Amino acid sequence: MKQLLYFLAFLLVVSCSEQASEEGDVFYQQGDYEQAVRSYTDYLDLNPKDIKALYNRGRAYEEMELNELAFKDFVTVLEEDGEHLQANLSVGTHFYNKQDYQEATHFFNQAVKYHERNAQAHFLRARVYHKVGKKNEAMDGYDKAISLDSDLGEAYLYRGALKSYLKRTRSACEDYQKAKALNVEKAEAALKSFCQ
Repeated sequence: MKQLLYFLAFLLVVSCSEQASEEGDVFYQQGDYEQAVRSYTDYLDLNPKDIKALYNRGRAYEEMELNELAFKDFVTVLEEDGEHLQANLSVGTHFYNKQDYQEATHFFNQAVKYHERNAQAHFLRARVYHKVGKKNEAMDGYDKAISLDSDLGEAYLYRGALKSYLKRTRSACEDYQKAKALNVEKAEAALKSFCQ
């Protein structure tokens, strides 16, 4: 009888725990990031190595502009799974935003290494190369991203910017047009600046 009670208590804890994670997902989708963080944290108290909940809590922290807390969760995810695509992209973006391009490149390289067919990984790495003046690598990265996802509008925009810098105006304007057709916000301004 005592074992049955322990088993039932265990099932109750597991059930409540899973519910907390699912509630976190619902709160996140609704834009209630504070409540999402609370739910994910409740879940992680019982399941501290759950990669999905850690990553999702990090995203909720990011939405709340608590970037250092988000970064900590993303790094913890990578400690558990160094190949995790979204965590590598998130940590790389964190370093990119801090203008630490060497570290950003490392994490984007990891994303490309383990997820060769991911357009976003190639695009973000190309942005770092573009930023540090590695024009050929940047162009190759934008080309690869577009070849993997022809609807990645930002890749057209930034490839167009690189082509503008390289004085390849006609080709740049074609990229800006494609970015505009894909509803990229800055594309119209680029067309007006470089293609009149």
